Amino acid sequence: MTGLLPNTATNPQPGTIARPTIVSNRVQPPAQCSDNRAKLANLRNLIAAAEREYREMTIELDRLDDEGRIWLVVDLIHKTALASLDLGAAIMQVAGLKTGDAARALADGTQTVSDTFIGTSGVLDGSVSGKDFARTMAQRALTHAKPGTAGQAMAKGQADIALGSWSSIDNITGAQGRSAANSRAAEAGVELAAGLIQRSADTLDAGTAGGSPVAKRVGAAAQIAKAMASYNRELEGAFNRRLEISSGLMATKATMQATLQRAMARYRRDAAELERLLQACI
Repeated sequence: MTGLLPNTATNPQPGTIARPTIVSNRVQPPAQCSDNRAKLANLRNLIAAAEREYREMTIELDRLDDEGRIWLVVDLIHKTALASLDLGAAIMQVAGLKTGDAARALADGTQTVSDTFIGTSGVLDGSVSGKDFARTMAQRALTHAKPGTAGQAMAKGQADIALGSWSSIDNITGAQGRSAANSRAAEAGVELAAGLIQRSADTLDAGTAGGSPVAKRVGAAAQIAKAMASYNRELEGAFNRRLEISSGLMATKATMQATLQRAMARYRRDAAELERLLQACI
């Protein structure tokens, strides 16, 4: 009975079949093997380029940090030298030395030239606002003003106190942390008291025929207090600027390192997967 059933089997047909490679029961066609090899080569090149870029960026950031140390020294010399010159001139005036007035003129002129140059450059590059530059120039103009009467001396003193208080408020509000704000507030109090004393002394000196030597010395003593507060502020400001720049460089370096680590982990996972797939290729 079985011999009457139809034969449904088909004879094998001749043909050419590409010979695959079988590893762990997985088959990789030759074309896919070529693609994976190209992808793996590209990934290895990308990993090498990323590592090279990271090394170069690290070297550049370290170089900027080293330059920051040099500029800290320059900043300290510049700022403290101006404050020291101001302080020295005030001390000479208190001592009644004949060269005191010449030293004061030198200190005021040097400070004005420095403020004008730095302020102009800052406005051009955007690091200094027009408001701050205008206030600084107004203060420098008051410094060089020579009142001829008691009323003019009083008006000059009032304007100087107003501009100084405006600057002190900005210093307090811009301070980083409670401790720095307290320091700026203490300095503002010293400068305000010194400004009031200097205003009264200058008014008395201008209202006295031939000038008052005692008033001159009192005003110079008040100038010493203001110069010392300025010296401390500039010294702290130089270190704060250095700390801010250094912290920024460190943050940039840490961010770059974290980003690269995530990217490299992904690249290495992809490379490991491609290497595993290539094990199925001849």
